[in-house]
This record gives sequence, structure tokens and C-alpha cells, in this order.
Amino acid sequence: MAAAVAGIAAAWYLLPVDAWFRAFGAWAGGLGILGPVAFGAIFFLATLLVIPCTPLTLAGAVAFGWWAMPVVLVSATAASLLAFAAGRTLLRDRVQSVISRRPALKATAEAVGDGDWRLLILMRLSPFVPFNAQNYALGITDVGLGAFLVSTVIGMLPGTVLCIYLGVIGRAAGQDSPEHWLSLGLGLIATVAAIVLTRRRVRAKLKARGAYAGA
Repeated sequence: MAAAVAGIAAAWYLLPVDAWFRAFGAWAGGLGILGPVAFGAIFFLATLLVIPCTPLTLAGAVAFGWWAMPVVLVSATAASLLAFAAGRTLLRDRVQSVISRRPALKATAEAVGDGDWRLLILMRLSPFVPFNAQNYALGITDVGLGAFLVSTVIGMLPGTVLCIYLGVIGRAAGQDSPEHWLSLGLGLIATVAAIVLTRRRVRAKLKARGAYAGA
């Protein structure tokens, strides 16, 4: 997490990120009515390929303002559902093979899958848990389609609103705003709560399997 934050900060100050965003906005705006369609298609593919979409969301806000929000939500939700279905069907064996080699990861997946809707929403809200990767991993759990869809939409809203907000009003104002720090604080609380709840369930499952040792 520390390395990721340092990397993002370094990239922001050392690279012409603002110019890139504005160039993307000019390109998308030049497409006319096809601009939002092209942006939605790019966002859809990025979600499927487990590519971090925060830069895309910011770029979309620069290009389309608050109109980027419905495009992001629809594209990300559709891609998440497809990834969830793939994890449950076509890619199930591949995902399971990766997790089955690590007892702790397997127990974690089962803990989330067996958990109630509160734990699932906390995991989806956390900005420090790879959101797009969860789409595939949750496919092998017992999470129902309805719970997955609801938690996906709720989990995306805070981060999406924040990114659109920053893109619309500008980087300097966004970084110093109370809304920015409030969102990060709530995300951190959700992360800690998810870690605590999941760790308890993981411990219980590992103990039941005789695979848990130590604190």
C-alpha cells in the first residue's frame, strides 16, 4: 500500500498526467456522440482485464464532467457481472487452481463467500482491495448473483463519486477538500473492518482443517 501511494504520488508530480488527461478529454470530445460510447467500451475492457480504472475515471470526468458517472457505473457493472460469471464457469478451474495451492487464500475466499452481506459490501467498499480482481475470485464462492450485483454497485459509488469530483473541480481543490479526506477515512475504516471480520472467519476455517498454527 505504501509503495502504491508513493508510486502514484511520484507519477503525478514527475509525469505530465494532467496533460494526458486533457489530451484524452480532447480526443473523446472530438468523437461527438460516440465519445461516451468509446469511453464506456475502454472502461469495460479495462475492468475485464483487471486494470486499475481510477485514471480512466478521472480522465472521463475531465472529458465529460458528471456525465461520465453513469457511463462508468454501467460499464463497470456490466464487466463485473461478466467477470463474475466467467469465474463461476469458464475460468472457474483456473481461479480455483491458483487459490487451492494456498490454504490461507482458499480459506479467505470461503470466509467471504460464507459471510453475510455486510462483510461482502465492506470488501467491495475497501479502496485497498483490488476491486476488479474480486470479480473473478467471488465467482468461485457461494455469493449469489443478487448479492454480488448490489455489493458491486454500492462498492463502486464512493470511489466513483470521488474520482468524478476530482476530475470536475480540478486536482488542487480536490486534494484539499474535506470530501476527499472523508472518503479516504471511510475507506480505511471499511478496510480495517473487512480485515478483522475476514481474519476471524479464516482462522476458524484453518483451525477446522488443521492448517492453522500460531496467532
